[in-house]
Amino acid sequence: MRITANHLTIFRIVSLPVPCILLYGGSTAKLVALFIFALLGFTDYLDGVLARRHGTTPFGTFFDPIADKIFISVIYIPFVYLGYIPLWTAILLFLREFLITEVRRLMSQEKLELQVTELAKSKTTIQMAGAAFILLVHLIPNRNLVIPLFFLPIVFTLGIGLISLILKRGLSHRVLLALSCFSYILLIRLVFNPQWSAFLYMMVILLFTYASGLQYIAVSYSAWAGVHRNPFFLIVRLISSCLIPILALIMLRYVPSHSWMAIFVISFDFASQGLDTWISSLGREETIKDRLKQATLIPLAVSAVLLFSLADTRTMAGGILWICLIISTFYMAIDYYGHRKLLLTGTISQS
Repeated sequence: MRITANHLTIFRIVSLPVPCILLYGGSTAKLVALFIFALLGFTDYLDGVLARRHGTTPFGTFFDPIADKIFISVIYIPFVYLGYIPLWTAILLFLREFLITEVRRLMSQEKLELQVTELAKSKTTIQMAGAAFILLVHLIPNRNLVIPLFFLPIVFTLGIGLISLILKRGLSHRVLLALSCFSYILLIRLVFNPQWSAFLYMMVILLFTYASGLQYIAVSYSAWAGVHRNPFFLIVRLISSCLIPILALIMLRYVPSHSWMAIFVISFDFASQGLDTWISSLGREETIKDRLKQATLIPLAVSAVLLFSLADTRTMAGGILWICLIISTFYMAIDYYGHRKLLLTGTISQS
């Protein structure tokens, strides 16, 4: 059996807990985590190569982006716990990811394809690379040590650009974007301390994240409006898709030590959304689970209000996190058990 793009996608997902756990360790553990993240990021490039060589599958089309989203969840949520980035920036980051993933799923249900844009591909790369630099500025706070390190990607990119100019007589937009980003990273660290540098890196990451999201919305809204004239249905679906994970993130303000629970909640929801999108593309509806999600809105809101009024803040936040984790686990278990045969078939279909 040959190694396929689907195998690499699954390998990347199941390997992510290792570097995630290491992020909670000391400086050496964090450096090892950075190395492992880099290797797993390289597998993302490799599965793209294999997919182009052997052909794509519906499984790979929908689960490769989900693997990328789980990838960022096991990086950025520990960053919040470690104090590397503000909580609100992580909330904005994941809010966009859940909303756009749900938009892709709704488009699939209507047999409307939402193509991955070039900006979205750049966004994913910037999220992953940006996380590496956020980690580095905290691991190496000494400016005299980190500045030479930050010069290396600029020199490497200039080398690639020079080769491109000689062979192709032009520069690709990717080379120009990389050179701009690496120069920005270096300039910011020259001027600001590690905390401010990480914050300003995060602002650029959010800028690309929402620019690509708005591009998706612009492409999909007209197609969606032609099928459903009532926007209320769309609003309810979008809220129900992100309520549980975003609520779990908000609770980290009160119990940051429970960040591991938020990682599970968000990863489980991403995994469930990915499967739902794939199933929808095959012409199968998930109406029962959709109704369960929508029916969860009011009980979950009432539970949050009761916990706020009857318990102290930390107990309340911990209780809500447990509720979110139980619901997310339940939804994912239903999804993956109910479609286990189809999932196995789709996974090995390239073999």
